[in-house]
Amino acid sequence: MKKFFALLLAVLLIFSVVGCSSQPKESAPEKAEPAATESSEPAKASEATSGNIPAALQGKTIKMALIKEWGTGTHMITHINGVKAEAARYGIELSVIDANNDLTKMAEGIDNAVTNKMDAILISHGKADALTDSVTNALKAGIPVIVFDNDFDVPEEIHKGKLVSLDQYDLMMGLLSQMSLVQELDGKGKVVYNRVANVPPTDKRHRIWEGGILPTYTGIEVINTIDLGTDNPMPKAQTALETILTTTDKIDAVYGVWDEYAKGFYNAIVASGKKIPLYSVDISDQDLAMMQDHPEIWRSSAAVDPTVVGQVQVRLALKALAGEKIPRYYSLKPVLIHVDDLPSKDERRVTMADLAEFYDGWGSTTDFLEDWMLEMEKQQK
Repeated sequence: MKKFFALLLAVLLIFSVVGCSSQPKESAPEKAEPAATESSEPAKASEATSGNIPAALQGKTIKMALIKEWGTGTHMITHINGVKAEAARYGIELSVIDANNDLTKMAEGIDNAVTNKMDAILISHGKADALTDSVTNALKAGIPVIVFDNDFDVPEEIHKGKLVSLDQYDLMMGLLSQMSLVQELDGKGKVVYNRVANVPPTDKRHRIWEGGILPTYTGIEVINTIDLGTDNPMPKAQTALETILTTTDKIDAVYGVWDEYAKGFYNAIVASGKKIPLYSVDISDQDLAMMQDHPEIWRSSAAVDPTVVGQVQVRLALKALAGEKIPRYYSLKPVLIHVDDLPSKDERRVTMADLAEFYDGWGSTTDFLEDWMLEMEKQQK
């Protein structure tokens, strides 16, 4: 119990550092379907609008651009489709730019959105140093920018309340997933650890491990760290762990900071014939199938439904366009998906669409959903 409270104290200290800092907050590639202060508390419906569509949005065709650092992998595809569905719900014209890991192309996408007079810009990932100038220009043009899994150090006199940094509460996802490992190892064991440096969400998850888990649970020993970047990491992760498995006698657990790595680790463990438990962050239908196939291996993963991320990005952009106050930072609430909570594969196969049966808040959210948005939706029918 003392260790648990010590860990909570460490996490609170980390939150304090993050809060005072200006720094930020998948299987073979697939393609998407055609077509505030950090808080997990839902925003309340606006009383000022009283269910009436704000004048700034009445009779207007709203145009938004979604600009992603990369658009492959189940998580990214689900996010894109979540944005598309939420935009269609309100009659929004949406343009999607997949930069394919090219930051120059990503910056050009933001610049083009400004030139083409988009009403709002939604961003997924990217690097702050490569995109800050473009984001600043968009904000100077009065265009709201809703950012997922990144942050930009833009002065308030420039962003004027139209910049949001949205995340999946990566600090908490790190804690949930890493504590699952600690608890099942009884606080001691040799671990192959995975991090992805210089990517805001994975950096946050790593801070929990480095600043909270390892100092608190000194029986956890990292025997190898794997970091192979963001470009199609699954096969690289599999090869890397296969090499470690052939040269290391004792491994008590493997940790994947991102499920694209975890899938590669899973394949390597299964191929080895060993039963090494795996813990991770993020979830997909493929991940769930793997968990059910080998529940003794893939034990748990902390996640937020990427569909929900897309829903909230669109709603925040609409609120900004309506002239309503939006938070500078906002964190969604993650859950720990544990294979022991799910039925066996012989009972039934579980997909992401089924997770709402097992976990509250999965699949949809009312965060930032205003009465006047429901009126906009009715107008589309």
